[in-house]
Amino acid sequence: MSELFFVYGTLRKHGSRDIILEGEKLLASQAWTKGKLFLADHLDPILQPDSNERAYGELYEVSIEKSKNLKNLMKMNGELAKITVYTDHLGEHEAFTQVPQSDVELVENVRFNDWLIHMEMDRPIQYYFAYGSCMDDERFKLAKVDHLFLNKIGGGKVERLEMNYSLSVHDGGRANVIETGGSGEGVLYKVNQSAVEYLFHREGVDSGMYRPAMVDVTVDGIHYHKSLTFIVIDPVEESAPPLHYATEIVRGSHGVVSDEYHQKLVKDLMNKFDLDLKLKK
Repeated sequence: MSELFFVYGTLRKHGSRDIILEGEKLLASQAWTKGKLFLADHLDPILQPDSNERAYGELYEVSIEKSKNLKNLMKMNGELAKITVYTDHLGEHEAFTQVPQSDVELVENVRFNDWLIHMEMDRPIQYYFAYGSCMDDERFKLAKVDHLFLNKIGGGKVERLEMNYSLSVHDGGRANVIETGGSGEGVLYKVNQSAVEYLFHREGVDSGMYRPAMVDVTVDGIHYHKSLTFIVIDPVEESAPPLHYATEIVRGSHGVVSDEYHQKLVKDLMNKFDLDLKLKK
């Protein structure tokens, strides 16, 4: 037997207490619930239920043997509650989580309602995972920021997440990654904070199009934990991207991601959306 738990702070993967969930089944790495995250007086995050906000975390299936200890741990700095958790691929689930006690002081907002982002986004150097048009440098050059993206680590692979075109804008679809349990590929860059500021603007973070997230990327057998990427907040049904955007994706991925994945990108664009891709060799 098992029980479901939504974790959003130090129990998350790469958190200081993630060993507690070692060996338990991760159901969703990009789960969310209706709530707002704060740093409490003990500096761990705490979830305040809020129907107007989304708080991000991970959903685990935990064995009964461990769930009792986990519940006791959650009660040390809060109260145990059951909440509704939303996932890309598994629908909605009821899960246990930690909520604040009535007398706890909520000191500071967790930025973007994502504890990993809050803790990691101020690093002077970031690894940035691009899976859409940012695999290509054309618009970097047009914006005169191409010098910020010269350190290309190489083609990288992410587990559990696959790319589709589920952001709708005025002229068609844009790239997104959703959790399917499969895998996806893209380009990993090593960048500074100036590049991060540009990416936040380009991805429309302030306008609510994309949110920053941390993912694990593997390049040539080396694992780059907590790499920055951007995920659509409100994905919709896929729609055909404009030809110029599709061209950037195919051109930017060529020779960097695996040949198999590059061919999949091309076939998807041609077969799903009947795009006529004419690329220079």
